[in-house]
Amino acid sequence: MLLTPQDDAAAIEERAADWLQRRRYWKEWSESDQKALDDWLTESMNHAVTFWRLEATLDRAERLSALRSERFQRPVNTSSKRLSSGALRLTVAFVALAVAAAISYPMWRQAPQPTGQFYATGIGGRATVQLTDGSSIELNTNTAIRADVRSGRRYVSIETGEAFFDIVHNAKNPFVVDVDGHRITDLGTKFAVRDETGRIEVTLLEGRASIASVRPGTQGHSAILTPGDVAVATADSLSVEQRPKPTLAKELSWRHGLLIFDGASLSHVAEELNRYSAEKIVVSGDRVGKLTIDASVPTDDIRAFTRVAREVFGLRVQDRGNEIVISR
Repeated sequence: MLLTPQDDAAAIEERAADWLQRRRYWKEWSESDQKALDDWLTESMNHAVTFWRLEATLDRAERLSALRSERFQRPVNTSSKRLSSGALRLTVAFVALAVAAAISYPMWRQAPQPTGQFYATGIGGRATVQLTDGSSIELNTNTAIRADVRSGRRYVSIETGEAFFDIVHNAKNPFVVDVDGHRITDLGTKFAVRDETGRIEVTLLEGRASIASVRPGTQGHSAILTPGDVAVATADSLSVEQRPKPTLAKELSWRHGLLIFDGASLSHVAEELNRYSAEKIVVSGDRVGKLTIDASVPTDDIRAFTRVAREVFGLRVQDRGNEIVISR
């Protein structure tokens, strides 16, 4: 996407607010409307960043309002009347301030609790979560998410780990995933999200989705993803590349209890396997770590890898309690 200097910030906000109002609250939202929105988002990075940030602000206000009584339950008018960007921002700000003031006196000792159902796996675990809208989420090892799926809302936050999403199509109610200051929005797709320290990776298999930075105080970036795209995002950067289907299938082989490596270094293989086991592999020495291997390793059997290291490369394998050291 190209920046368009001629775009006026106020006009973009007004248009973004109009799109947000229509998609979230108008009954007649259709697939053609969604396509028109996607086209507008791809016209300019300014368009996308303004829209996703405005939506993120509204979502935060709605979640905050849910902590208090019914009179604070809805931060905006849900009628078909259009709200200007100024009115929308004012409503969000008013609700946030009002709820903060309401909870500060009677509940000042109690921190606000996040909404939604919590799901998690331990090290080496895998689980599938079936959502009420028919969508499913597969959780990889050491993963924690919070899901809030109900009428008019489909939202998941990833706290840590990796998950695969198979989302049921709903043009009026897109599925939203928040992870490490970024928002992924889709209508009905299959995609995977991996959250690492300071870095997230989004792999799109089917459908269409967007990714945008929503972290306050940082330079925004966004992209529209199509099948085969892999987006890598940090706090201040975003890159997208296409990968062939066979490569994506291997990268997601954890869904079947396997890790498939093609020409991977022993250090990389050990790093990946360590995500699945409390018993850690330590590769000693740069020369050993740079040796490459083609292998399929069960996620629950790191000993299969150590056997290959010993029998194929003639390396020394030492068991030291919670560590297995591989060296020359």
